[in-house]
Amino acid sequence: MFRSEYYAVLKALAAAKRAAYHAVTQNIGLQFVRAIYKAEGVTIDLWDLPARIRGAYMCDDGDPSVLINRNLPKEPRLFAMVHELKHHFCDRGAIAKGQINCGDYNANEATEIGAEIFAAEFIFPEVEFLQAVQNEGIEAGKCTAEKVVRLKHSCGAPVSYKFLQKRLEWFEIIEPREFAKVQFQKLEEQLYGLPIYKQDWFKRRRATKHP
Repeated sequence: MFRSEYYAVLKALAAAKRAAYHAVTQNIGLQFVRAIYKAEGVTIDLWDLPARIRGAYMCDDGDPSVLINRNLPKEPRLFAMVHELKHHFCDRGAIAKGQINCGDYNANEATEIGAEIFAAEFIFPEVEFLQAVQNEGIEAGKCTAEKVVRLKHSCGAPVSYKFLQKRLEWFEIIEPREFAKVQFQKLEEQLYGLPIYKQDWFKRRRATKHP
C-alpha cells in the first residue's frame, strides 16, 4: 500500500471512530478520550518522561497500556493520547510481537506519521478545519499571526497553536515555519486579555484559599 493510501485509510478510520463514539469536535477533551480508553480496555499511566517523549503504547501479555508524559499541557496531552489510540487500533499485534517499537520515528516513519494524521483527523477533521479557515477569511499568502489567534478562539476545537500552524502549512496557506518566532500565547493575551488564572484578583483569591 502506498503511503497516500495508508494515510487515507487512517483518516477514514478516524471518521469511523468519531462516529462510533459520537464525537463532536467541541466536546472532545481529556475526559472524553479517557472514556474511550476505558471502553477499549487501555490503561493510562502518567509518567515524568523526557520532553521529547509524549507517549508510548505497549501491549504486554495482551494487556494494552499507554504511557503519557504528565508534564504535557492539556492540548498536546490530548493529541498524544489520541495518537496512541491509533497504535491500539492498528498496530497492537505488531507491537505485541516486537515488530514495531512505538515512538521510534526513524524506524517506523510511516506508522508514526499515520498516528499523527489519525489524531489530527479525529480531533479536528480537515473538512471542519477548512470551514473554520474560510469563516475567518484566511487565504493563502494572506494569513497573519493575529488571524491564527482568532482562528483558535473561534474554531472551538481543542487544539494548540502548533497544531493549527501544521495544518495551515499542510494546506499551503502559510509557509513552513512562517510564524516560528511568534509568541502566540503573548499575542493572544494582547488581543483577548489575560486568562483568568493570570489575573491579579484570581491570584489573590487562590493565595487566600491556599496560604
